[in-house]
Amino acid sequence: MNKEAKILIGVGLIIVLGGWSLARFSPKTTPFVAPEDVGKLVRDDSHMTGQKNAKVTLVEFGDFQCPACAASWPVIEKIINDYKGNPNFNFVTRNFPLTEIHDYAMISAEAAEAAGAQGKYWEMFEILYENQVEWVVPQSKNFLIGYAQRLGLDVTQFEKALTEKTYVNFVKTDRADGEALKITSTPSFFLNGEKMVGVPNYDALKAKIEEKLK
Repeated sequence: MNKEAKILIGVGLIIVLGGWSLARFSPKTTPFVAPEDVGKLVRDDSHMTGQKNAKVTLVEFGDFQCPACAASWPVIEKIINDYKGNPNFNFVTRNFPLTEIHDYAMISAEAAEAAGAQGKYWEMFEILYENQVEWVVPQSKNFLIGYAQRLGLDVTQFEKALTEKTYVNFVKTDRADGEALKITSTPSFFLNGEKMVGVPNYDALKAKIEEKLK
């Protein structure tokens, strides 16, 4: 069974158990971000694959516990790989934990940031989405610590960051930016400021990126 199949199976289980329906997240495009709000899309300390001034920037506001975000990951992973090393493309991820409905959204975002402090943000990002069905449980912290061990992190430092909530304010700043951009659900994407909500279609997204790269 390949990686994408495992993710889709895991997402399917979450949907059945949690009563979610990905149909709720049907992709749609809305007007561009207002000029005065462009600065809320990407901050200097945001996690990105390229340069902030890239010709094409794709920003995702996501929640690691969100089934639709997990379903989006295989598409985004392909896009990242397609443009790896291309100085004209930049993928940026921002935190938008839906803490009102997801009990483990905040701690998982903190875990990603704690891993990032040790140079393994993207690795933790991938693990969280690919194993979402596993760690979305009351013992989530134990799984997160296990992932830190798998990545070869300083586990004591990692666990301390979670216990002391070292990165909560960073995550809350991301969410505040998202709220200012009128985000109400995840995943929400912005391609050069154009908002797209829901699980993206790979071919359609790739075509949009290619058009903007011309």
